Amino acid sequence: MTEELQIEKTRYTPHIHLREGDICFEGRSVLNDPYHLYQPVYKWIKEYVQQKPSDTRIDLKFEYINTSSMKWVFEILRVFLKDPGIKEKLNVNWYYEEGDDDMKELGEILKSFLNTSFQLIETPE
Repeated sequence: MTEELQIEKTRYTPHIHLREGDICFEGRSVLNDPYHLYQPVYKWIKEYVQQKPSDTRIDLKFEYINTSSMKWVFEILRVFLKDPGIKEKLNVNWYYEEGDDDMKELGEILKSFLNTSFQLIETPE
């Protein structure tokens, strides 16, 4: 299987942890040009999907994400959706803080574009 990839969070970037069956983004993603952060993640996901993984859980725990970062996250998720066998074994969880209507709405929008198992999970502030 693909080797684990971990990127530590900074003030402007999320903690990203990619390993077989479990993918997690957590924190803030507020980069004007997120290419350098998300390109290695995108590459890892493409290699991972080629190995026909069984169940995969993706946890998206963004405190805040800007538009340019969101485009990358969407493209990363689309890699999974290209293979119907992988798509049906995919579970996406979008976490948002109680009362954060903007992040909840963003999760609802993302869910509407992805025809896969997608849960919106409210967490305490």
